[in-house]
Amino acid sequence: MDRQTVDERLDRLVNIRTSLDQVMDTLPMKVPKQAREQIKKILLKNDELNQLLEDIKDRRPPRLIVVGKTGVGKSSLINAMFGHYLAKTSAVDVGTQSVSSYQYRDNQQVLFDVIDTRGLGESFNSASSAEKALKEAVQQFEPDAVLLVMNATDRAGMDEELQQINVLKPYISEQVPVVCVLTHADHIEPARIKEPDQYPDIKQERIEEKTQQVTRLIQSLHVDIQTVIPVSSYIEWSHETPEHLTEQERSALTIAFDGRYEIDTLLDYLESNIDFQSAIHLMLSTRIDRAVKQLTQKVIKVFSGAASTVALTPIPVSDMSVLVPLQLLMVSFIGYVSGRTVDKKMLKDFLVSLGGVGSLGYSFKLIAQQGTKFLNVVLPGSGSVVSSTIAYSGTYAMGKAAEAYFIDSVSKKDMKKIMKKAEQEGKQAAKKNEKSAE
Repeated sequence: MDRQTVDERLDRLVNIRTSLDQVMDTLPMKVPKQAREQIKKILLKNDELNQLLEDIKDRRPPRLIVVGKTGVGKSSLINAMFGHYLAKTSAVDVGTQSVSSYQYRDNQQVLFDVIDTRGLGESFNSASSAEKALKEAVQQFEPDAVLLVMNATDRAGMDEELQQINVLKPYISEQVPVVCVLTHADHIEPARIKEPDQYPDIKQERIEEKTQQVTRLIQSLHVDIQTVIPVSSYIEWSHETPEHLTEQERSALTIAFDGRYEIDTLLDYLESNIDFQSAIHLMLSTRIDRAVKQLTQKVIKVFSGAASTVALTPIPVSDMSVLVPLQLLMVSFIGYVSGRTVDKKMLKDFLVSLGGVGSLGYSFKLIAQQGTKFLNVVLPGSGSVVSSTIAYSGTYAMGKAAEAYFIDSVSKKDMKKIMKKAEQEGKQAAKKNEKSAE
């Protein structure tokens, strides 16, 4: 799917809370009124689901503070992260002429909001003016992450560059990740080899040595930087002087040679450590397939947790009429995010692809589960632990099967293995949740 299609689907998904009845009408089974009300109650009061939908609704471009000397490759790094030659335009006024604020755009789509300090030593006359400018900028900007960009081949001046973070750190939240990015890893000897998959062992070893050297320096200076990531942003574009092109011409540029190294590692780290509302925007801008996968994994987790709460209700037989539709609703969500048309035929095709492993196998488990429910009539709570685990693991396995079917296009032959593996993962997750609740 393209970005516009995904955005449109996510905008509709946000409104799912007001259209649950319509979605349940698409299920290949009749959901009784009492079960419908129970399902709506469970989902509408689910904090994790509500938070997920709010994050999707409020998704926004990440806000980054980029620290580094002129010529270290900051703009090239941003281009490499998105795989496009981006237009850099002036953005919001941050209240000081000493700190520049930019937006990186791809046509009309804002991808990044960036504060570029241009190097404290280069931009300011005194430490006090530097701190004042940074304080003003940070207070208005509220960054999601800080990138200290340094040249991996530099041997001098790294102490001063690292100390810039100590100036900045008092003004940012402790939750904001600070990453040291070592650019120009491709310049490390043998520098003639630019294809990352052809880096010889000696080059890889030297890159690792440089990374460890900077890590030790960070520790000795007591600088609060969480990780060091060496990268190469080297890209040759389909035009020799892209900086002279118009924005429209730049948007048509393609990559003639791709020498990017460990850019995905940097993106992975940012996406895992910034607020999800900005992480989802970043993923949609750089790797749509990863964004869809992350969303489906969160949906699976939410619905599995919801299923376990249904199972804890000490009322015999009532589980079946709620759990099965709940599982199919989860499948509908995953199918919808993947770009499929969500209707009864789609869901029937999915269930048929599972055969007895899914639609029959897990229904039988849910029926067997009711036997533990009847124990509650004699001894309250005696059957709840088993019931909750089965409900969680069964729903989790169904969700992973839907992910494999709609997103990964896994063959029917491999579906059985995926379901069995997912059921074991679901059981482990259910037990972990039980211990956390205790």
